[in-house]
Amino acid sequence: MLCLRGPSDLLRLAWFTGALILGLACGDTGSATTDTGTCQVGSEGCACTTGGGCDPGLTCLSDLCVDADNPTSGDPTASGTGTSNGPGGDTDAQTATSAPTSSTSPDSTSTSDSSPATSTSDSDSGPKLDVGADTTTGTPTQGCRKIDVLFVLDGSGSMAQERNALAAVDAFGDIVDTLSALNGGDIDYRIAVTTDNDDGYITPGCWQEPDDWVESTGHTPAEVAQAFNCAVSSFGQATFEADLGCEHALTSAVDLLDGDNSGFVRDDALLVLVLVTDVDDYGAYDQQGGNSCGLGCATPPTPIPTLIQKLITVKMDQPDNVAAIVVAGDPAVNGGMNFCDQPGSCCGMFDCDAFHATRLYEFVTMLGNNSVSADICDGANAVPVAVADAFNTKIDLACQDFDPPQ
Repeated sequence: MLCLRGPSDLLRLAWFTGALILGLACGDTGSATTDTGTCQVGSEGCACTTGGGCDPGLTCLSDLCVDADNPTSGDPTASGTGTSNGPGGDTDAQTATSAPTSSTSPDSTSTSDSSPATSTSDSDSGPKLDVGADTTTGTPTQGCRKIDVLFVLDGSGSMAQERNALAAVDAFGDIVDTLSALNGGDIDYRIAVTTDNDDGYITPGCWQEPDDWVESTGHTPAEVAQAFNCAVSSFGQATFEADLGCEHALTSAVDLLDGDNSGFVRDDALLVLVLVTDVDDYGAYDQQGGNSCGLGCATPPTPIPTLIQKLITVKMDQPDNVAAIVVAGDPAVNGGMNFCDQPGSCCGMFDCDAFHATRLYEFVTMLGNNSVSADICDGANAVPVAVADAFNTKIDLACQDFDPPQ
């Protein structure tokens, strides 16, 4: 038994009836259709977007987009002419690229002058989607259009070959080209460089811009690559060398970004950390008492989950908006020990070229699908290749899945 207790209940009943008829019409591909035979997701009488969005002025109720302020506007029989004002047809479409247009049924004998499927307000000119929109054109966009990349390079002398290989103009030019092509291209990217020793942003000596980072806007890929080369060429100075056993590429990067007010990190950009080092982040074997030489660092390492949470906080509590590339010693590769019994991924008779980066690889695992690791023992020239490959695979996917803030 249905009990109506006043005008508001009558309004709800009228809306429910109209929404039910719309639902039946939109679900039946043999009934009211647009000229293209599709029911445009987000428009009146059609399915909501996967995120529950509808065109401006419409509300998602029972998985259908309806005009809650005009409950009978979507009723195809409301005008008494048999005209269908709401598009019908295939509701499997998941995206819309333009504002819905008015359409009538092919066998309609008359039309209404004010079709609810057509917006008359300037503010209603585009569909409301859950994937963000270009602020200039209003065109819906999926994934990222901006990327902020922080290169964190070990400043120790043992890393000179790897840094030089990465800074080579041609090698980094390939990386820049890869960046520009992510998510179908048209990427606005900026690149900053720092060390593993809390040295802040390393400003390129040949960069004339006021910021401490290199950006693509207004510059050619060759100019960006040259600026990166200038920044990395300043490495090797004693000021960039961490205390013995205290190298900390990951912690240094997180501390730099956490609370940074320089403006480098943009809310609507995918954040990518690139860590290149031949040691671990405050590795256990580098701690005092962690090796047979009795040497080491007195700074205790911050737990990896804490560092990850700080990064996520930087990105407005969106874990999927953080990605990472780690090029360091693979702890799964037993390359031997050095003279202090410190485990390495590739070692000679007395020392190792790269040590087990246990914490860094743990970081990659815990960060999830948006991160990738590569063994630095593959050689200095393999470093830029590994970085470019990572951008082409996991980072490209992370960019495609990026959900811009609303």
